[in-house]
Amino acid sequence: MADWKQITARIRRARTGKDPAGQLTNLFSKTRDAMVAFELARYFEANGNNADAGRWYLTAAERFRRADWKHKAQESATRLGATEPAEIPAPTPRAGRSADTAPVAELEVESAAPPAVEMVETRETIEAPPAAAAPARPGGQEHRRGRGRRTEREQRGHRQRGGHAGAARERHREPEVRQEAAEEAETTHRQKETHRAGREAAESAPSLRGKYGDPGLSSRLTQLEMNFRRLLACPPTKLDEAGKAPAGPGVWVLTDSDLTTYYYVEACQTLRVAIPAILRGNAARRGESVAIKPALSEHLGIPEARVAKYLQDHCVVRWLQMDEDASYFAHFLIAVLRPALNG
Repeated sequence: MADWKQITARIRRARTGKDPAGQLTNLFSKTRDAMVAFELARYFEANGNNADAGRWYLTAAERFRRADWKHKAQESATRLGATEPAEIPAPTPRAGRSADTAPVAELEVESAAPPAVEMVETRETIEAPPAAAAPARPGGQEHRRGRGRRTEREQRGHRQRGGHAGAARERHREPEVRQEAAEEAETTHRQKETHRAGREAAESAPSLRGKYGDPGLSSRLTQLEMNFRRLLACPPTKLDEAGKAPAGPGVWVLTDSDLTTYYYVEACQTLRVAIPAILRGNAARRGESVAIKPALSEHLGIPEARVAKYLQDHCVVRWLQMDEDASYFAHFLIAVLRPALNG
């Protein structure tokens, strides 16, 4: 069809209807559009009907004009083993369209036959006998000119009928175009209303920097966010090199070497002691909520004897030394990172 947006909208409505196959088939019988055939083939293939899908892919390949779409449809038909196109249903004439104008109107769809003028010229060329084989008779030259004049009159008649059919089709299509424009306008209006409601809700929400709640709440949130960024910026360190950690209180995080999976978060009194202790013991230390090695063994589904090797080869730690509020910051990290072993 000439209006790409219109045929796309009609395909979308047919595809999301109660009977997509029937509606797409009916739409193809009206438009003979290659994209309708392609979408129908995709629907059949998605539902496991490869035989019908291949035939409709082949039909779409025969009717596409653009080489890339034609090649894409042909590849799909070959992949599904199609050897013949689908049987094209007869068009459904609309009310008010005469019998002689309906075929002409179908000439303007995307994959229709050549124009009526070319068909007339071809028919006259086939029916006319060769000049050498024609019997000589007086006035033969004038007779051939007369045939040419009649052909031109027929061409003008076909063009006039085609113009009338196009005007009739436009009149029948006007209600559909108006309906689609109304639907698009309604959708745009709903989207604007949704955005405005969301904006008003955000504006009406209480601000942490305003008069609501604790006046120090905003400051504490800012401090937690700053410490969180500092921790993520710390260089990852292998567990067997964790002896260079500071000899002071802080928070440390155990992750995989890709820094994508968080295993454990802990606040401790001495980072240099707490981090290397992971590789040495199985029992939970004082202040530690879980025994890391048994918990990691269960989480990974590997024997506990292999956990130490896994920690050495595939895990790293990052730490942040904090003289105060380390436990609060650890709870904040657990809530944000959701490490697997902290429960």
